[in-house]
Amino acid sequence: MTAQQRALAAVAAQASTMTERLLASNSTGDLAMGTFVDTFFSRIPLDGSAPSINGIVMLPVLVFGAETSAPIRATPLALIHTLWWAAARYLDDMIDTPHLAQSDPAAFNRGVMTAIAVGNYLPLNVFGGLPVSDAVRFRLITEYSNGCIGALGGQLTDLVLNAETATLDDVLRNYEGKTGAPYGMSAALAAQVAGSDAGRVDTWRKFGRTLGVLRQLANDQRDLVTERHEDLRNGSATYLLVHLLGNVSTARRAELIDFHRQARTSAEARAELKRAMLAADIVSSYAKIIQPIVRAARDTLASLGGDPQCVTELSGLIDETMSYFPQLQLG
Repeated sequence: MTAQQRALAAVAAQASTMTERLLASNSTGDLAMGTFVDTFFSRIPLDGSAPSINGIVMLPVLVFGAETSAPIRATPLALIHTLWWAAARYLDDMIDTPHLAQSDPAAFNRGVMTAIAVGNYLPLNVFGGLPVSDAVRFRLITEYSNGCIGALGGQLTDLVLNAETATLDDVLRNYEGKTGAPYGMSAALAAQVAGSDAGRVDTWRKFGRTLGVLRQLANDQRDLVTERHEDLRNGSATYLLVHLLGNVSTARRAELIDFHRQARTSAEARAELKRAMLAADIVSSYAKIIQPIVRAARDTLASLGGDPQCVTELSGLIDETMSYFPQLQLG
């Protein structure tokens, strides 16, 4: 069994124990959270088959391992990070499908309230069981809270950022919040539990935030390649779309903006916009402007050092992220 398989199995076992405890409770809240967590891991199992979840689990495990050479001891932090994303993904799906609130308001409200509890209450329980001092536990909870607030700020910005007026820097700051903040939080938690000094904790947080930005870029790709087109339906200001609008003639830009406005309801407009976003010259120039972000992640990781095997696997997380969709030439 590989190190990744052992880590995934350990987190799966911890999640199973948590779920069994919740489902055995007489509390309505516990039962709701237990069902939520059980459903999430049934849909996205920790068996190595889902690269996105593998990365979520392995980031804190490998950061801790880089600092201590004992990665498996960080699996409770991996569970915390996974619970955060279980809640966040559910809430994001609700934002992307607002008609659910109208078709079944009661189920919608139950789901949202339960997701909030899963992303907040359950991680606090895990923090409470960690073998650390009260002072360290306080720092961990503060780190987690700051990550949640950073992600909330990014998500709220995402709802109002206008692709027609946004700059690439605007989008990057948004990505650093909504996806970078939780990855940064996860890496910093691992470094703190490992006993790293404040400077290394800050640098690990920086690495995690940059990796989170890269994973958001990959998520943008996934939305296009899988033809879910949620970003186009929602009018989201993605990095690729804003890059496109900044690299065409004035007349073409006006035409694309018209497609963008129609894309919420028109499949034809979405197809035209997607075609323009994936044009060879746009993809090529897009790949070039992303390379500095990739280099920043690699340079930050190289500056940290640590256990060679864990550092190599962290570098592999970057490689894996950038090769999800090689047809977009970002690897």
